[in-house]
Amino acid sequence: MTTRRWVIGGAAGAAVLAGLGYRAWDRGVFAAGQGPAYAPWHDSLGTAGDGVKRPLRAAILAANAHNTQPWLFALNDGGIDVLADRSRNLGSFDPFRREMHISVGAAIANLLLSAGMTGFQLNKYALAQGPLTLSPPDAPVLAARLGFAPSGETTTRTLLLARAMAHRHTNRGAYLADKPISAAVLNAITQPAQQPNVAIAFITDPGERKEFGSLIVEATQKIIDDPQMSADSARWMRTSGSEIDAARDGLTPETAGLSSLMTDVAKILPDPSAATTDKFWLGLTRDVQTATTPLYGVLLVKNRLDMASAITVGQVWQLMHLAAATVNLSAQPMNQPMECVDRAQMLNRPDVFKAAVAKFAKLPDWEPTFIFRMGNAEHPALPSPRRPLEDVIRA
Repeated sequence: MTTRRWVIGGAAGAAVLAGLGYRAWDRGVFAAGQGPAYAPWHDSLGTAGDGVKRPLRAAILAANAHNTQPWLFALNDGGIDVLADRSRNLGSFDPFRREMHISVGAAIANLLLSAGMTGFQLNKYALAQGPLTLSPPDAPVLAARLGFAPSGETTTRTLLLARAMAHRHTNRGAYLADKPISAAVLNAITQPAQQPNVAIAFITDPGERKEFGSLIVEATQKIIDDPQMSADSARWMRTSGSEIDAARDGLTPETAGLSSLMTDVAKILPDPSAATTDKFWLGLTRDVQTATTPLYGVLLVKNRLDMASAITVGQVWQLMHLAAATVNLSAQPMNQPMECVDRAQMLNRPDVFKAAVAKFAKLPDWEPTFIFRMGNAEHPALPSPRRPLEDVIRA
């Protein structure tokens, strides 16, 4: 009788383990950061046979909001038109598509760097002009028109930054709060990103960092208390391996800032509700990200809802992030306060966050538009999924 019970119990246990093993396989636990959805990270340089589309292999690896990858590229004689794919929007999270155009600007930065490294020189550069408007149509809109000619010259700085493109990842985990970034390193990071119409401010004082972190946590709480913003964020969450391979975009457990063990657990468990995800995000923001940040940065412009300015901010951010990667520093956008600013303007409600952020930036007559943190991460970040180049090229 005892033997029979042991056999039955062992069989049941084996069935459970087999079921868990299948779910772990199906959810991609054993293939974190691997597979077709991550192939573009291994092909950032392309080949000479790619012609003028060769730099686009790096463009699609750029930083972008919620990994929406809101870009399209149209090839023409000797040039590339870069478009904002407004169908890939964040809704109430980005009602003026400001963050979308920042994302497109980041792609342009990668494109130009890669072009310089792969035998092209820029001979035409025109950004789209005009205001960013509330909830525009989903049709693609021109962001930039670029022209190229053959060139054999490549600067050392271009090579250094371009080589970092395949290794730059957003790190949402803990940083070493007691390891500050020196002024010399900050200067080296900002120098290649300088633009006359974008100002950069850093927050390093411990007291100010704590107060600024509290402001970010407050904005995060405001976002998750807004049902529409919560829903628009949840649309871009990807959990299972099959879902990641199908969509090749969005936020995944591997990029959430969890430990390896907690990442595996999150992938095996049933998909969390939006409320559960929001609660986790708030806790991560409060207890890990703002609690371990040695430095915050703010990018400012004269008008945050000017299209060309938003695109240029994206280029500045991408170049800074790449420069940081060359000295093994990690970075992450922390733009919740500015998302609250846009949402308040959308709803015609009073806003407190823009003035609060500007107070820390200490640059009168400039308007904040992008916030980030930077530091030495405790653990390296994994890559995010990317759509293949063929999916984003248009005639």
